[in-house]
Amino acid sequence: MKKETKIKLTKEQKSEKKKRTDFSKQVNDIFQNAGFQKLNVKNWHFSLESVDIELDHCFVFENILIICEDTAKNSSLFTTKIHNSSEHKTKKDRAAKLISKNRKEFIDLLKTKFPECDNLNEFHIPEYKIFYLYFDYDAKRYTPEQREMYSGLWLIDKPVFQYFSMMAKSVKKSFRYELFRFLQLKESEVGKTSSRRENNDIRANIIYPVNSTGYPEDIRIVSFMMSPEKLIKYSYVLRKDGWDENTDLYQRLITAKRIKDVRRFVNSKKTSFLNNVIVTLPENVRVCELENNNLIQKDWDDLVRYTDGQYSIIIPSEYNSIGIIDGQHRIYAYYEDIVESDEEKNVAKLRNELNLLVTGIIYKQGGKYYNNPTEQRKFESELFVAINKNAKQVDADTIIKVQSIMNPTSGEAISRRIIEKLNVCEPFTNLFELSKTETAPVKTASIIQYALASLVSCKNTSSSLFKYWLAKENLDDNFQIDAHQDYLKSYINYCVNCLKEYFRAIRHVFPAAWTPESKLLKVISLNAFIIAFRDTLDELGGPKDFNFYADALLGLDIDFLNTNKDFPYAGAQYSKFANDLIIPLYIKQNNKK
Repeated sequence: MKKETKIKLTKEQKSEKKKRTDFSKQVNDIFQNAGFQKLNVKNWHFSLESVDIELDHCFVFENILIICEDTAKNSSLFTTKIHNSSEHKTKKDRAAKLISKNRKEFIDLLKTKFPECDNLNEFHIPEYKIFYLYFDYDAKRYTPEQREMYSGLWLIDKPVFQYFSMMAKSVKKSFRYELFRFLQLKESEVGKTSSRRENNDIRANIIYPVNSTGYPEDIRIVSFMMSPEKLIKYSYVLRKDGWDENTDLYQRLITAKRIKDVRRFVNSKKTSFLNNVIVTLPENVRVCELENNNLIQKDWDDLVRYTDGQYSIIIPSEYNSIGIIDGQHRIYAYYEDIVESDEEKNVAKLRNELNLLVTGIIYKQGGKYYNNPTEQRKFESELFVAINKNAKQVDADTIIKVQSIMNPTSGEAISRRIIEKLNVCEPFTNLFELSKTETAPVKTASIIQYALASLVSCKNTSSSLFKYWLAKENLDDNFQIDAHQDYLKSYINYCVNCLKEYFRAIRHVFPAAWTPESKLLKVISLNAFIIAFRDTLDELGGPKDFNFYADALLGLDIDFLNTNKDFPYAGAQYSKFANDLIIPLYIKQNNKK
């Protein structure tokens, strides 16, 4: 029999194959690092309602079953055309819905295929929670419409995938609690019903300095001790580069090196850090006083003195109920590792034995202030900056996010929202880096700080688009935008449309240079064009149309693509570039009219 000839792959094909293999391994590592058991379902086919189904990954933790599909738009040698279209998602969405509909049959198939998996035999069929996650290597961000279209799937785009991967590497098994939050699981839904105590609330003795904090009466401050184990299990962090699409997030990504440094200290010293952790507590937290060995619930307004040991708070034990404002590295240094090393054995004991000093913030129910999430995030973000301004330098993007929460109508806040909108439409689709977990050609902090914020600020000046929006809307010159008014949305949309039209004209004149590799899409040029647009608004009588800017820029003699000679501008020479070359063209074009 003739020996089969092995196909020799090209360098590009080898690279594509490696990318695909690495991606699949990273998906696998997320769940195995988080403490899930892997079921080797690769190349296993089964049938439900006469439909053939194949899975890429399957993981089990207690009664939680997670199915994962990983896909990437690679060369045709490794993937079929179905991977490059919506057909693939449609096929997997159908499979997810068939599995959900035929839950018992599916689990019975798993039991037969994987008899060694004890978790498949420990729960009643209705107790199993099944999730089908679709990891798409090439997806930048999914729209709400796409998520609704494939309702059987949990669509995981590239930024969320990278966040999951980084967090699972950093905090190992302890990452599963954030996965539960992502999947909207409550503690009562995970594990055996018989093992869940009816009253599993957390009790902690408190110090309650009601008259000496300096904060408004709508905010109560309590201090107490809590084990890292409970904090890890029941806390969450509002990370601005995480999976939550809420805009009012400000925390930085966790740093693996800092986690290791703190963990090393804990392991060697067998003691916790003395500085306190700052958290917010859930609104249903209760205060009780010990009377005759019985805990009697009290009204918060009755606490008018320092109370060391007399009073306790009762915190409901629920995943993701305690919000960490400051101290995430000190808490997650006690993470549960997947390797049974000597370090993990030591830290495992300390995780429950040691206690961290916690300062808890409670927002008074029905209070005059801080009675909505926006006001609460504003207070927390201000506190975050106050704590960290003298610590490790906070990056510019984080500062912008915090400022945006503190003042939603500031130039920085409006700029951020404008860029988010521009990033999902032409000519800027996916050009801006909006998160540390994703890579994109253009970083946004310098654009916002040095050019865009002044252009879009809510100030009635000749160099702000606000003046021309007021005229368009027939509003008084002294009109002030409120963060909760529809006028803010209207103004943002106006700015977006002006900038889209303007940069469409620039791309029209320089189509070959509209590529991340050219100088046109670098911050130096983008800022110069924005500054030129801003500084000519008054003389031009407001923003002009596509044809005006396109005709004017025909006279711009600059090579954005020539890599063989130095570009004439560098660093922060945005204004020089604008004043030297761009602004004169706009003035000249206007004088022709």
